[in-house]
Amino acid sequence: MKIRRRKRGSHKSEPSVPVETRTMRLGDVPTGCTGTINSLECRRQLRRRLMDMGIVNGTQFKVERVAPLGDPMELKLNGFNLSLRKEEAGDIWVEVPCD
Repeated sequence: MKIRRRKRGSHKSEPSVPVETRTMRLGDVPTGCTGTINSLECRRQLRRRLMDMGIVNGTQFKVERVAPLGDPMELKLNGFNLSLRKEEAGDIWVEVPCD
């Protein structure tokens, strides 16, 4: 009797279940949540500055902490921490997983 062994990595993986997301403003995302940058809706000069700091469509982020009065908020993205004012964060639309 021959014993067949499966090669590593050759097993069938289970199909991935799509995660439901919702679109909201970055300023409304609670502390500890993760998501993806969806779009920027701001003036040309601010848009350029945010894009230079790494806030572009498809970037993954995590809200690390928010100041006691809600302004500023600290994000972790692309391996560094970035602080944004609440006003600037309100111009950024993100997708976060639904709870």
